[in-house]
Amino acid sequence: MSAMSLLLKRALEAVLLLAVATPALAQSAGNFPSRPIKILVGFPAAGSTDSVVRLMAQAASKSLGQPVVIENRPGAGGAISIVQMKNSPPDGYTLALLTLAVFRSPVVEDAGYDPIDDITYVIRLTNVQFGVAVLADAPWRNWQDFVAYAKTHPEKISYGVPAGLGNSAHLLMEEIAGHERSKWTAIPYKGSADLAQAFIGRHIAVSVDGSGGFGRLVDSGRARLLAMASEERSPRWKDVPTLKELGYNVAVDSPWGLGGPKGMDPRAVQVVHDAFKRSLEDAAVQNIITQFGQGIRYMGPAEYARYAVEAYKAERALLTKYGFAKKR
Repeated sequence: MSAMSLLLKRALEAVLLLAVATPALAQSAGNFPSRPIKILVGFPAAGSTDSVVRLMAQAASKSLGQPVVIENRPGAGGAISIVQMKNSPPDGYTLALLTLAVFRSPVVEDAGYDPIDDITYVIRLTNVQFGVAVLADAPWRNWQDFVAYAKTHPEKISYGVPAGLGNSAHLLMEEIAGHERSKWTAIPYKGSADLAQAFIGRHIAVSVDGSGGFGRLVDSGRARLLAMASEERSPRWKDVPTLKELGYNVAVDSPWGLGGPKGMDPRAVQVVHDAFKRSLEDAAVQNIITQFGQGIRYMGPAEYARYAVEAYKAERALLTKYGFAKKR
């Protein structure tokens, strides 16, 4: 059996497991939720994804009839929060925010969980668009200026990335630097808030982050976007070219959603799914999604589980290419 077939088999087994949840879990799901639900977020507070999921949680709580509490557990690229979620009872009261990092951490290190076997995929919600920004008074007026300087002075180019090395922003710049046959210094930060502080403090020359990290700085005139890493131009910054337009065959679509421990009762999964799907229709949620330059990337539980298999395979291939994959 091929590796891909094995992953698909495991994903289907995980979905089937939901259909045969234990009687105790089934009984407890009958009046679910009867107390607050906790969502573990593996990044510091005040980042773009954290801000959006908090507003979604408020909207979802109206449908659930119970508070939805956000608990930040930053560290290890988000793996700490996933392990805590994995080790919680599969009763639907402890969930975790899932980003692409959930598929990357087990490739890079012994993260303490398996992204296929240990997670119930509940709902995929939205995505983060990435861009490359410099301070407003930087000498580079556009992407071409930046690349010309960076190729001749690589030792002077340091760029900040959120959530550690081996994540979207870092791999994006590795692809570009490789294309330009150059080498630039990546500086990892815990999250967008820490990265923004370092950027404003001039500890790094470039910020490579999700739109929530640089958006306010760009809109206030304190920073300037050189390029977006999305497939198409951002509706918020329409005059900024994409990296594909600039000649690079790279784009980053970093979707995120919610998951729970293996073996969640399907009725609890459906209740959470329905509440958060409705939250996407909330005007305040739609406004903050637009404000942070994100887009809706909805998937239901079964589709999200299938996507997880594909994403895990793709991230393993990418991380192996750049030498980040652990030796088996």
